[in-house]
Amino acid sequence: MAESYTIIYVIGALVAAAIIVMSVFFIVKAFRRAKLIGMDTKVLKKTIKNSAIFSIVPSIPIVIGIGIMMQYLGIAIPWIRLTVIGALQYELIAMDTAGKALESVAPNYTSQMLIANAVTVMTLSILGGLIFNLIAYKKYQTKLADLQKKNAKLMDAITGALLSGMLSGMLSAILVGGIFTVGKPASYTGGINNYGEIVLITLAASVVIMALCGLVMIVFKQKWVENYALPITILGALAVAYAFVPLFDSRYIVESQKAIKLLWAVVPFVGV
Repeated sequence: MAESYTIIYVIGALVAAAIIVMSVFFIVKAFRRAKLIGMDTKVLKKTIKNSAIFSIVPSIPIVIGIGIMMQYLGIAIPWIRLTVIGALQYELIAMDTAGKALESVAPNYTSQMLIANAVTVMTLSILGGLIFNLIAYKKYQTKLADLQKKNAKLMDAITGALLSGMLSGMLSAILVGGIFTVGKPASYTGGINNYGEIVLITLAASVVIMALCGLVMIVFKQKWVENYALPITILGALAVAYAFVPLFDSRYIVESQKAIKLLWAVVPFVGV
C-alpha cells in the first residue's frame, strides 16, 4: 500500500523532528530573554507548565482528525499534513473533494489512486498560501495595516465578507450533500456525504453544542471555554451521531463505522 511506504514514515519523522527542534529552540531563547529582563524563574516554569497543559485539549481535534484520515491515507500522511500548516477543517474537505472527483472520472479506482489524488490536491492547495506569503505577504500586511488605520470599518467589512463567503460555501456543500442523500441506499466510496440523515443531525448537534459553549462564555463570563469549544463540540456531536445511527434502517447499523466519518465533514466547519 502506498501509505505504508517507508519513505512516507521517514518524511513524517523528519517533519515532526523539525517542529520539535524549532519549539525547543524558541523555548530556550524565550527563557533566556526572560531571565535577562529579570523575570522570576518560578513564574517562568509555572507559565511553561500551564501552557503545556492547556495546549493538550485544543490538540484533541487534530489527533481525532488524524485517526479519521488514517483510514484512507494511512497514519504518516495525515501526520505530516496536520503537524505543521495543515488545518483539520480544510484537510478533510480537500481529501473528500479529491475522493469524489476521482470517483466521478474513475469509478473503479484503486486505493493507491485515491491516496495519490488526495495527497496531490491537499499539497497543491496548501502551497498557494505559502507561495503568497513568500512573495507578497510583507506588502500585503503593510497595506492591511494602512487600511486599518485609515478606515477600520471598511477593513472589518472586507474581512467579514471574505470569512462569510468562505463559510457560506462550506455550509452549502454540507447541506446539499446531506439533503440530497437522505434516504438513499448506503454506499461509501471516495466521498463523505453519503448518509444525509446523519449529516444533518450531526450538523444540528454541532451548532447547538457550539452555541451553548458560546453562551457559557458570554453570559457566565467563562473565557476558558473558548479554548475548549471545538473539542467539546466534536466529542459531543460524535456521541449524538453514534446515538442516532441505530435509529435508522439496517444499512446504518451495518455501515455505522463508515457513517460516523461523516461527522468530520461537518463538525470542524462549526468551530472555524
